[in-house]
Amino acid sequence: MNYPLYTLLILPYTRQELPGWGKLMTLTGVYREDLWKNAPIREMRGKFHGYRMAVDLSKWNDRMSYFLGRYYDLPTQLFVQNSVQPGDSFIDAGANTGMITLLAAYHTGTTGCVHSFEPNPLAFQKLKAAVTDNELHKVSLHQCGLSNERNELTLTVPTDVSGLGTFAQLPEKDRRLISNQYQVPVYRGDEMLPDNLPGATFIKIDVEGFEVNVIKGFSQTLQKLRPAVLTEVVAGHLERAGSSVAELCSLMGEFGYEAFNLEAKREGLGARLQLSKAKEGNMTDDVVWLHSESPLFSRLQQWMTH
Repeated sequence: MNYPLYTLLILPYTRQELPGWGKLMTLTGVYREDLWKNAPIREMRGKFHGYRMAVDLSKWNDRMSYFLGRYYDLPTQLFVQNSVQPGDSFIDAGANTGMITLLAAYHTGTTGCVHSFEPNPLAFQKLKAAVTDNELHKVSLHQCGLSNERNELTLTVPTDVSGLGTFAQLPEKDRRLISNQYQVPVYRGDEMLPDNLPGATFIKIDVEGFEVNVIKGFSQTLQKLRPAVLTEVVAGHLERAGSSVAELCSLMGEFGYEAFNLEAKREGLGARLQLSKAKEGNMTDDVVWLHSESPLFSRLQQWMTH
C-alpha cells in the first residue's frame, strides 16, 4: 500500500463538505505528508464543472482537490460561479495546472473564451492535458509569463508545488527549498490578447507577488474594457517582488478601481459569496477590483455588503 486506502472511505462526506470535514481529514491522515509520499495520480471530475482532472495525491494541494472535489480556494471559485456568464471572456494569469481555467471554461461556455497563461513547463503540460482531454476548444493556452514589458526572466519553483513558482528573489532562508529554475519569456498582457474579446471581461492574477507588474502590462485592457480583476494580496509575496500592498492599491486607484474582499460565508450546508469594501490594511488574501462605471459593478451588487 503506497497511501492510506482507508481514507477513501471519507470521500462521500468530504466531497459534500458536511460539518467537520476538515477535522475528519485531520483524523484520517489526509494532511500527513509522510503517508502520501508515494501516492499515485488519480483522475476525478470537478464537482463545480464536471470536467476530468488528473490530481497527484502526493501533493497537498492536489490532495485537497481530490477530497473536496474542487480547487481548495473557495472564495475565488464562488466569485467565478456567481459572476461569469456564457459569452464572457476570462483571462487566467498564473493558471498553474488549470483548476480555475476549467471552472471559467464551464461558465463562459461555447460563446465565450478563456486565455490562460502559465510559464512553468511542468504545470503547463498538466494544464494542456486537462484542456485537451476535456475538449475545451474555446480555451487558448500561452506558455509564458506576463509582466509590464517583454523580457526573459528566471522562474523559481520552491519545493515541488508548481503553484508556488515566482519571478521574485527568494529569501536566503528559503533558497534550500528550490526545486527547479527555468528561463521563461514574459510579455505584456495587452499584446497577447485579441482585439475583440466577447462579453464582459474578467482577469484573475495569481503570480506570487508579481501582480503589480502584470497589471501594468494590462493597462490598455483595463482602460478600454474595465474588466473585473481578481488578485491575491499577500504582503510578503509583494514585498519579495519589490512591491507592496500600498503600491498595488495606488495603481488600481489610478485606473479608477475599488477593492472588495472576497469571502465565502457558510450558509447551511453550503457557502455563499460575500463582497465587502476593502482598504489597505484590512484586505483578505483574495480581492476583486471593480470599476464603478463597469457593467460588472451592477451585476455583482447582490453580493455586496453595505
